[in-house]
Amino acid sequence: MYRIFRIFTATFFVLLMLSLCTGMVSAYDEVIPVEMEGDEAVVTFLEGSAVVCTESGTTSSPLILHAKLQNGDKVTTGHETRIEFTFADGSLLRFDEETIFEIININYSMETKERDINVRMVLGRTWANVCSVVGKKGGLSLHAKNAVAGVRGTVYRMNVTKDNSTVVKVYSGEVTVQKPSQIAGQTPSKVESPHPVPGPHPVPGPKKVSMEEWTYIVRAMQQIVINPDGTIEEPTTFSAQADSNEWVRWNQKRDRKNR
Repeated sequence: MYRIFRIFTATFFVLLMLSLCTGMVSAYDEVIPVEMEGDEAVVTFLEGSAVVCTESGTTSSPLILHAKLQNGDKVTTGHETRIEFTFADGSLLRFDEETIFEIININYSMETKERDINVRMVLGRTWANVCSVVGKKGGLSLHAKNAVAGVRGTVYRMNVTKDNSTVVKVYSGEVTVQKPSQIAGQTPSKVESPHPVPGPHPVPGPKKVSMEEWTYIVRAMQQIVINPDGTIEEPTTFSAQADSNEWVRWNQKRDRKNR
């Protein structure tokens, strides 16, 4: 009888621990509503470690879940780290491990629903799920050294490598990709919003375009490559099967969860 009691007690303890662990994982991954202003973004997922440095560059601190990011904040993610932050309009940005990015400006009006959000990618990988702004001005733009990708509502990702080459892949909607010099000299709060332009003509394969002024509309299941020297390869299609990897699948799973 004593042996049966010990087995029952041990089994109960194991089940209790499993229940607690499951609860901890669910709570950790649960999206908790956090009040935010139009000029803020809230960290809604954090796995691993990251450091945020203020605009002045004089102070830095570990990034924590539910922290609020503001204009000028620069974030560096560590090894095996992934983060997600949410804007007041519901748009999401996610960043992979060993990525560096900077908040240029966040400007979203709760009253007019207009937005002007700009984030600079220094290095690494990001995934953007941007809410549509129907009938309103403004968008969300990701800036790299040699390209700016701006949208009003879509799902896409951007990779920036150490040699400053940039790849933009679009999964739904359209992304306007243009040369940074086209908006050079403007202050961050006055960055030109993406505007419709004629789409690229069909081409048989990648083809380099000179470093002169250029603008492309990259549509769903298309990608565009900007080389380190500033030349650009015209948009080409890619297949979902060939593009599938752990980073893509994780983001798609998060997107489904946040619907």
